[in-house]
Amino acid sequence: MRVGDLDLNVRPVGSGAPFLWAHGMLSSMAAEDAHDLLRWREFPASSKLVRYDARGHGASPASAPATWRDHGHDMLALADAMGEQHFIAGGWSMGAAGALYAALQQPARVAGLVLVLPPSLWEARVAQAALYRRAIALAHSAGAARFARLVARQAAGLPPWLLDAAPHLAAGGASGQDPDAMLALFQGAANSDLPPRAALAALSAIPALIVGWAGDASHPLASAQELHRLLPRSSLFIAHDYHDVLRIPAHLRRFVETVSATR
Repeated sequence: MRVGDLDLNVRPVGSGAPFLWAHGMLSSMAAEDAHDLLRWREFPASSKLVRYDARGHGASPASAPATWRDHGHDMLALADAMGEQHFIAGGWSMGAAGALYAALQQPARVAGLVLVLPPSLWEARVAQAALYRRAIALAHSAGAARFARLVARQAAGLPPWLLDAAPHLAAGGASGQDPDAMLALFQGAANSDLPPRAALAALSAIPALIVGWAGDASHPLASAQELHRLLPRSSLFIAHDYHDVLRIPAHLRRFVETVSATR
């Protein structure tokens, strides 16, 4: 689908109130389906689930390095392309940050927010950005192809306790991704953060579901807790074990159904 100045791989399913969902960095719709943590096939057909491969991911072409703000703009442009004036915005990690930026840019259009595993933010973002910049330096010294192979060898970006409980989730990382596109993703991530905390006051009227878990340095629980503190209409679900992780899809579906029913 042509979305603004991009061609994005988009997959709408169902009808009713639209829920736009953005995956995480180095992921894609195919990777999400392979892991099946969110069980999208069970999403109610009474809601219009719109998933898409972000620029430079999956079957969507690469672009110049994109920040979280850019991903938020892409989500709004997708809503425009589909003729949706109001929608629920959601995402995982990078996608959650993009959903927040979509809401910050046009809060009146966003009926609800689903923020699964928010990434490192604000003070903690400094160290995370430094990690990305070191990876970029490695790519320049060792070559983008070797850099891509090293990244692809990593597990699925999931915490050890989850991989211990569900080893099958270790498959399906970033393999097959174009090295130059992967480097652009790291460059965009290194330049990304949310605006100052005070800016989130613009979202005070928007209901939100926030999901976090412990033991994941890239998605610190502190990010989920701080967003919960800053968003007065938010609820927070923390997954402590694999059993809790299996409950995330039900929480997500219930939230979307509740918000859709009140529109």
